Amino acid sequence: MEQRVQTSAAPGPATDEMEQARYNCVLRSIFGEIFEVDFSGDSYRLIHMGDVRFCPPPPGMGVAATLRAIAETLIHPEDREIFLRVLNPKALLQGENLKQGYASGDVRKKCLDGQYRWARFTVFPLVCAASGRPLHMICVQDVDEQKRAVGLARENALLQRRRLDELRYKAVLDHTNTLVFEWRDNQPTYTSPHIPQLLAGDYNGRWLFDVWREDNVLSPEDGGIFKDCLNALEQGASSGEMTVRLRRRDGRLIWCRVTYTCLADPDLGICYIGTISDVDEVTRATQALRFRAEYDPLTGAYNMQTFFEKADLLIRQGDGPRHIVRFDVAGFKGINEMFGLEEGDRLLRAIAHLVREQIDKRWETFARLSGDVFVACLAGDRERVRRFVGWLSRQLREYTQSYRVMLFFGICPVEKRRTPVHVLCDWAHLALKTVKGSDLTNYAFYDGELRARLLDENNIKDQMHEALEKGQFVLYLQPKVEISSGRIVGAEALARWRHPTDGLILPGRFVPLFERNGFIVRFDEYIWEQTCKMLRLWLNKGYRPTPVSINVSRMHFNDDHFCGKLLALTDKYHLPRHLLELELTESAFFESEKTLIRVMNDLQKQGFVFSMDDFGTGYSSLSTLRALPFNIVKLDRTFISDGTDNERGQIVARNTVTMARQLKMKIIAEGVETVEQAHFLLSIGCNYAQGYYYARPVDPEEFEVLSFVQEKAFWVDPSLQEEARRLNLPLGLNAPDREY
Repeated sequence: MEQRVQTSAAPGPATDEMEQARYNCVLRSIFGEIFEVDFSGDSYRLIHMGDVRFCPPPPGMGVAATLRAIAETLIHPEDREIFLRVLNPKALLQGENLKQGYASGDVRKKCLDGQYRWARFTVFPLVCAASGRPLHMICVQDVDEQKRAVGLARENALLQRRRLDELRYKAVLDHTNTLVFEWRDNQPTYTSPHIPQLLAGDYNGRWLFDVWREDNVLSPEDGGIFKDCLNALEQGASSGEMTVRLRRRDGRLIWCRVTYTCLADPDLGICYIGTISDVDEVTRATQALRFRAEYDPLTGAYNMQTFFEKADLLIRQGDGPRHIVRFDVAGFKGINEMFGLEEGDRLLRAIAHLVREQIDKRWETFARLSGDVFVACLAGDRERVRRFVGWLSRQLREYTQSYRVMLFFGICPVEKRRTPVHVLCDWAHLALKTVKGSDLTNYAFYDGELRARLLDENNIKDQMHEALEKGQFVLYLQPKVEISSGRIVGAEALARWRHPTDGLILPGRFVPLFERNGFIVRFDEYIWEQTCKMLRLWLNKGYRPTPVSINVSRMHFNDDHFCGKLLALTDKYHLPRHLLELELTESAFFESEKTLIRVMNDLQKQGFVFSMDDFGTGYSSLSTLRALPFNIVKLDRTFISDGTDNERGQIVARNTVTMARQLKMKIIAEGVETVEQAHFLLSIGCNYAQGYYYARPVDPEEFEVLSFVQEKAFWVDPSLQEEARRLNLPLGLNAPDREY
């Protein structure tokens, strides 16, 4: 960098002072603290203190004591050795640390806010003009931003020992690669010749800022920052800075840090000195880091965390209604598999582009949360949201002829502005799930019913562990009955939650949640244990209990110790294993058929019996019946009601029962509520039933009285008795004369 040379007047005291002030200004724009140190005299003085960011050195001590105190209290423990090595008085006086003309080191120094920032300590050797005694200048520079953005910017260059006057400032100026310009009354007084060589524009006799503004040197996107800087100058600001993009001679825009400082000279009046530093590499690296931290690289939309922050700010500061709109693409996985990942990415970018067109960036924002899931924070009433949903849906329907793009939306109105955005997104997701896959509508609002369900689920989550520990989940039994005789031939173990304040809670309110959050594993095992305790108690009383079926969730088949747990449980209570029927629903069949078959075979070899629950509700019931080694088939209630209502249903039911019997499986029907249904079951060859026609679920004590103490059978309707005789089925000899 070329030093500034005055040619308009002969050298004189005023000129020297002005030159001194210029270099002092430049030096102070670079270093935050400058000290002159006399190691021989054990003293120092502060020459310059800029913006007070770092903690000052402790007062009232000599140089050696001050350095030790700084190292102990203000320097990061990991950097103390570097600090003491660079500022070693003996080594500095003997020139051991000054072989390059100066000494320098980077350490972390404590700030006033208690945090550490990177600081560069640079030591320059001086000679006292009056006494000839060696002195040293210690300059402290804040390099924290450079450290964090692009690492340490090692700018060490050889500095020759020079006089204490202007040569030391020129050396610093050249060392930092800073361009200098000066002006007075908006007229240039000095412009470094490197500026017109580097930057576009005609600088001949023109003020630098006018050139940038009028010759298209300044990036239009930085016009606001530039205008603010000029306004501050007009209002008398003594110093300032801006980081803007300036056009080089080759047409490329680079980031530059521009600073200015007002100098008051008694002879020449007020003038300004400015500096230009190339910070393009640092700024672009910082921007790249920020982009990766804040944006989705594929679509350019905000990422999840940034959206939460931006939306929270918009909601808290804005007026009027707000809505969180969460949406995704139906069948997006299939699009990826059929047309490739590149096509899927293209679709996601198109969605982001369309959303960006529709939102007002002043009051609204959006993000890609993950995969094909987007979310937007919209300002306005429900009609505004409906217009957004309708427009975006229409645009995507016309996106391509190769496949259909269908979006589904969940919308959560913002009722309380302090509700966390991530909670609002979850509520919007709940609304979305209510319409996902629907052909009637593609959006839903989160309403009071969904809110009540969510609150109820949250309450259940909060209490379920304590409820299990306190034994609030209690066992209930629903009898399984031989239709022809009314005899109890078994039972199904069911659960109720005996809540201390809400009373008896039915399983439909909590079991689906347990299935989703995984608590079903502990819950099932608890019910199994209660069932085994009950069976052991009955055996100890001399009863001959009938088999009890227990529900087994599909999650148990992911547990390598599942078989061992069941074996250990029956061994613990010394139970014959056929007394436990393991009841599986069809959802368990889709996890891993090979694993399921292996586990079933292993447990059947140990004496356990398997029952297929809800037969007739799924698409693969018949194939499952063929592939898996079930002992019992349990016909679903809808299967039975269809059979009694129409001829086609009767044909399907009759043939299904026939097929199951040919496969040597027992058949029982659940959900039997009328005598007509019981009569139909007998007619198709099914003689076992479970349902409210016979009994609701009862507690173990009542079941014990009914099944073992009274040894009663359920009342058999005369029409059923007649049908049973015709089919030569077992009849009850001591059947009661009324229904239980």
